[in-house]
Amino acid sequence: MKDNREVREMMREAKRLRDEWEAYLLEMKEHNSSNPDNRYPRTDIAEAVRNYNALRGVVKSLQWVIGMPGVEDPLW
Repeated sequence: MKDNREVREMMREAKRLRDEWEAYLLEMKEHNSSNPDNRYPRTDIAEAVRNYNALRGVVKSLQWVIGMPGVEDPLW
């Protein structure tokens, strides 16, 4: 079982990765809106959305594990 310090480190890393995917999504959105003839492929966008949403779930789950106030059960 991981201790609280390890879980918090995992949460920091998950937040960093989540934020990177979010920035990439915003970059793709801006690029696609200003370059309609040279858009990012849908598969790239789908991968970014999938990873961003997965990491949101990871962060919420880790917050729940360490008992952060205001974080509800991650399954609901």
